[in-house]
Parts: sequence; C-alpha cells; structure tokens
Amino acid sequence: MEKETYADHVCLTKGQYMYLIKKYGEYELNNKINDLNKSKLRDPKRLQQVKSDYHALISKGMQTVQPIRDKYLIEAMKEELYRSSNRNYFLFVMGINTGLRISDLLPLRVQDVRGKTHIIMKETKTRKNKRFLINVELRNIILEYTSDMSDGDYLFPSKKTDLPLKRIQAYKVLSQAATNVGIKDFGTHSMRKTFGFWHYTINKNVALLQDIFNHSAPDITLRYIGINQDIVDKSLEHFSL
Repeated sequence: MEKETYADHVCLTKGQYMYLIKKYGEYELNNKINDLNKSKLRDPKRLQQVKSDYHALISKGMQTVQPIRDKYLIEAMKEELYRSSNRNYFLFVMGINTGLRISDLLPLRVQDVRGKTHIIMKETKTRKNKRFLINVELRNIILEYTSDMSDGDYLFPSKKTDLPLKRIQAYKVLSQAATNVGIKDFGTHSMRKTFGFWHYTINKNVALLQDIFNHSAPDITLRYIGINQDIVDKSLEHFSL
C-alpha cells in the first residue's frame, strides 16, 4: 500500500496513520512524528536503521508519557531534583506550574520572568503569541533562584556552555530523577501534562484548559492529560460478565 509523507522523513500508510490517531490522538501523534523526524535529522544513520516508521512510533521508546497524578510523587520528584541541581529542580517547578512546553521553557532568560506577573512569548510550536500567568508562589521561587543572575542570563544554562540546556539533556536529568522516585511513563511532556491534569482536577473546566493549551477540541485536551484513559479504566475496573 502506498505511503504518505507526514514529516520530511516519516512515512505511513493511511491505515497506519488512522490507527495511530485512534491510539494516541492527533496532538500526541503529531508530537511523536516530529520527535521521530528530528531524531533522524540529528543522526543520519537512523534513516537506514529505522525500517518501519509505524513500528518506531508504537515501540516502547515512543510510548505515551503520563502526567504525575500523585502529589506525593510530585514532592518526591522536587526533592530528588533539588539534591542533584537547583537548576534541574527549578526546571521541573517551572514546567508543572506554567504548563509551557519544554521547547518554550529552555530558551527563557532571567529578564523574561524576574519581577513579572506573566510570561509573554511566541510559542515555538504554534508561533502564536501567548501570555502565561506566573503564580505568586512561583514568583517568589524565581526571585530566589535568580538572585545572583543577570537579566540576560539563561534560566537553564548548560554546565558546559553559556547556551541553554538542550532538550535531550533536560530529558536525561528529569527521567533519571523520575526513575529514582518510582515514576513510570515519564517524559519531558509529563510536566505540561501534570500541569493540565491538576488544573482540570481542581477547576473542572476543560474549555479553559483547552484555551491554555491551544487545542482545537476538548477531547484532545482530555486525552492529552490522561483524563480519558482514567475514565475508561474506572469504567472497566468492576465491569465483569
């Protein structure tokens, strides 16, 4: 069956694409396709190594990441990261309190957040201008974290260069901490999903969260933060014939 191109180096049949849409949802699948495409661009060898884009997308390495649904685990994650690096701890705290994508967090400079009530930026993925509130507690954490930093400094600098931490480096430090405290199915999107899960759990307003995330439909938002799966699991828990 003829394949269609869904990214520069990712091709699928129409049937494969429709199955993956049902499995992951459009938003999550697009993220996975983009990640697979980027991995091929970073390492040309993968152009030959990946024999099937379809199987790469459903393989263990591409499993859907989950929000952290347990507040005790959130606190354990904070403590684990703080022990290793104040920068890593702050990255996690910023991620779960703003809901920003990792690609939008890493390039931030001190001047973008210190003394501000909002983060005003153009999202990397959507190219849309967004305004994100910085809650009061986070503002205090920002002031403490940046006390010895200049306005032009990156919030999350690499230890080896003056440039921002790269996404793969951020993934490594965060996923290792998650493994250490017993969190499964963790990825860089887990911070954004954790923000969304708890925002919805507290406010029960999917339309508001949909607007924050720039999603096109409420069901995409609920699927993205894992609520749909929770509802399905609960409905089946005591179902027996």
